[in-house]
Amino acid sequence: MDTEKIAVKRRGQKKRRHISDSSADEQKKMEEEEKNIIRRKGGKKQRTIRTSADEDKETPKRSKKRKKRITSSSSEKMSPNQPMIPVDEDVTKQPKCGKKRKLILISSKDGKKSRIKKEDDVLKKEDQQEDQGVSVEDSGVRPTCSRSTISDTIRKRLIFHHVLGKGSYGKVVLAEDTSNHQKYAVKIISKRALLADCDEADVLVEHRVLQLASGSPFLVHADFAFQTKMLVLLGLEYMSCGDFDQFLRVKGRLDIPSARFYAAELVCGIQYLHSKGIIHRDLKPENILVAETGHIKITDFGLALENMLGDRTATEYAGTEGYVAPEMLDKEEYGVGVDWYSFGVILNEMITSECTYNPKLFDTTHSSAEDIIKELLQRDPAKRLGVHGNIRGHHFFQHIDWVSVEALQMPPPHIPVPSIPQHCSTRFNLNKMEAAAAKKRRLPLKHQAIFRGFSFVTW
Repeated sequence: MDTEKIAVKRRGQKKRRHISDSSADEQKKMEEEEKNIIRRKGGKKQRTIRTSADEDKETPKRSKKRKKRITSSSSEKMSPNQPMIPVDEDVTKQPKCGKKRKLILISSKDGKKSRIKKEDDVLKKEDQQEDQGVSVEDSGVRPTCSRSTISDTIRKRLIFHHVLGKGSYGKVVLAEDTSNHQKYAVKIISKRALLADCDEADVLVEHRVLQLASGSPFLVHADFAFQTKMLVLLGLEYMSCGDFDQFLRVKGRLDIPSARFYAAELVCGIQYLHSKGIIHRDLKPENILVAETGHIKITDFGLALENMLGDRTATEYAGTEGYVAPEMLDKEEYGVGVDWYSFGVILNEMITSECTYNPKLFDTTHSSAEDIIKELLQRDPAKRLGVHGNIRGHHFFQHIDWVSVEALQMPPPHIPVPSIPQHCSTRFNLNKMEAAAAKKRRLPLKHQAIFRGFSFVTW
């Protein structure tokens, strides 16, 4: 059988071009080559295998298209809150994964090839690298973690008792310092929840505001902060007399002198925040705490805005229904005026026990109170008291000595009775909460690096 017929019999192969017979040796060599091809896998055509060298020969245009296709398909399958996994640029196809086996794509050292490994193996390797201070994502930053000196020191000194309250981000737990029996309200927040709901720049807003708050006696202070791999913990002053909402429910409508006292302390706290470029955005009685001394403090800065000095404005919605300013409800630009509107609602609630302003609830002796509330609830923020005019100079505050107020020398009208916390038989288990958060999936080091420098103490 001659060479031409042998070549035609190869499955799916076209007729080979005629090659001139220059010598017998060359002809014999060609026949041997054709016989070897037929012997391979029963005469079937051998599958072409692409090498990395072949891929490197592709035109830049084709490589660009393939990379784009990978990026779009990966982002479509990724949930909005799931952190992105770095994918090697030269990987053109993700392998099929079984339902029970979690696989992730990782890049090799040369940056050209890729390999598949079990997720547990990769996470184990990342843990080892993190313990050695090595970032697998080359972030150049080693985040503070639960093994840091500050975090370990604080954690060893604390005993966690029971949950005081719950929120969208986490819990507030009563804790006690074993060295001096000082009690703290520890706010425990999920890192994943923070990263999912906030921009990276806004994740640590409350942490930063609490550190600034130490300059005012009318803002709740933080005494320490530390973190674990999945949680951040803020140790706040423990206010054993509850919040102002509970206080108003017990007292009912306040007389004008009492309302004036609490309003003056709130004015000092709000003006201090604004002087630092901070808008609270969620002022309400539940976010005002009552101290054992009878003074009040503003708390919960989770929705605060920073760097709002001068004429800077924002547009996003934040706050609690009933206390939100009209410009925010109308999705218009707003500034510090939203806090003064909320303050007006709170003052109205002190005097009338109602959130909504109703002139029928004010008698003739309350003219100054009615006037200041009307000015605070101005629909136009440019004309609203606090933004426009001198709120301390309003005749509602004519009998207030502001120096005494700021020095906490003005006697409170009511001294509350501290509530004795009832200890539960089972203590709050921080390790259990940490383990539950870690089950979902650990955070990559680039996200952990956002919390670098989070831990501090004021002891």
